[in-house]
Amino acid sequence: MTRPRLYLVRRGETDWNAEGRLLSFTDAPLNAAGERQAAALAAELAGVRWDRAVSSPLIRARRTAEVVLAARPDAPPLQIDGRLREMDFGPYEGWSEADLEADPVAATRRRDGAQIPGVEPEEDVAERARSFLASMDGVGGATLVVGHGRTLRILMAAALGLPPSFAQSLRMRNCRPAVLEPGPRPLLLALNAGDPSFEARAPF
Repeated sequence: MTRPRLYLVRRGETDWNAEGRLLSFTDAPLNAAGERQAAALAAELAGVRWDRAVSSPLIRARRTAEVVLAARPDAPPLQIDGRLREMDFGPYEGWSEADLEADPVAATRRRDGAQIPGVEPEEDVAERARSFLASMDGVGGATLVVGHGRTLRILMAAALGLPPSFAQSLRMRNCRPAVLEPGPRPLLLALNAGDPSFEARAPF
């Protein structure tokens, strides 16, 4: 059996993404730019034969996955997995970077690297990520995994045996895949692969 190869895709852009606002559980659809990003990615990955495809339940991720899979007549059915949902930003949902910096609690705790009240802890996201990776054990072939920036970065850190805080050192562009072979000797083959013309405007 070949090693599992995961194509980790941050979903396409939304209006909140373009505005630099935190977006987790709000079920915002792709905007026009996000649809173009998904279509461009589908064309780039049309040569990949997917053995399976998994997406976050949120519509922006599902739509991105559906566009990519539509490029292959032999594409597998899309599986929905709640473990791929975005980190829950709690009361800070919809906030901008300026809003966070103006809030004394959020600003201080971010600078100190401390947990922000009401926000899902990184370790909880890492636990979900490790559970998802465990479900890939013994599964070969290519898997399309469409999710969200923070969660996918923590998933990569977990696969590489690094703490979830390492995810803060990474960035993922919308629809620019990371290619990962998890396992006892994990291999990160690519990060933000392909045409860089669709760069995310927001750092979240």
